[in-house]
Amino acid sequence: MSPFLFVLVMEVLTLILLQRIEQNGGFSYHWRCDRIQLFQLGFADDLLLFSKADPNSVRLFKEGLTVFAELSGLQANLQKSNLILSRSATPLRDTLLAILDFQEGHLPLRYLGLPLLASRLSVADCRPILQKIEARIRGWDGIVLSFAGRVQLIKSVLSALQVYWAMAFILPKHVIKEIEKRLRNFLWKGSIETGYAKVSWKQVCRPVNEGGLGIRDIHALNKSLMSRHLWRLIAQERSSIWVNWIFHYRLQHYSVWTISTRSGTWGWRKLIRLRDSLRRASHIVLEMGLPFLYGMIHGMLEGP
Repeated sequence: MSPFLFVLVMEVLTLILLQRIEQNGGFSYHWRCDRIQLFQLGFADDLLLFSKADPNSVRLFKEGLTVFAELSGLQANLQKSNLILSRSATPLRDTLLAILDFQEGHLPLRYLGLPLLASRLSVADCRPILQKIEARIRGWDGIVLSFAGRVQLIKSVLSALQVYWAMAFILPKHVIKEIEKRLRNFLWKGSIETGYAKVSWKQVCRPVNEGGLGIRDIHALNKSLMSRHLWRLIAQERSSIWVNWIFHYRLQHYSVWTISTRSGTWGWRKLIRLRDSLRRASHIVLEMGLPFLYGMIHGMLEGP
């Protein structure tokens, strides 16, 4: 089945679930989803369903999945499907599991290759990305590579492995150091074994015209990729489910510039602290003497 055709088929599931929710007054949204009436997120065949932990809501999901299976022939894989409950829903655990016939799941679990967390991101959670880098380097053990060849592999292959993670999380400093350690060892030794570095990694990550090798600094890359999310909030991209959710449950009557950095989850606090970098960027534009560009950015940041 082509990806486009699959998207159309999954849209049918969305309409089936939406119809049952609207026609049946017994559905209750999750308490963190009711303001935007969010009940599902999906990418290809990876689907997340949200509701209050009550039998009526879960039964509606089950009925919708059953109707969809009869129409399309696509069924939920019971061995890979999980029901995740909060601690307050423990008394209903057996009832809800019996309705769905799913296995009970616990956070953290993996979704689209990334961990779904209810706490801060730990080094252990990032172990898969470190293992991927190590596996790639070990795969080149039997190949004789020049120094220039290793530089190119770091730029085009190894550096790209962490971009996906760097777009979703502010990586812990220890994880960044572990990634840099593996890249540094491969650069100078051609393996993951610790070796003597002839030049500091900070110098290696400088642009070529400044005496470096042009390898991307992971910490700077991580900050720039995550800052994109703040720009989306500043631009108020309400078509984005994430932006809409943040406005309803995090920002509310505050803005990116005024909300406290002490409240919210670990990931949210880390993200909102990046606003200082955006402020400094706006001052740099002013000093460069580009009044039109500065005026445009200033209007976005401060309002009319």
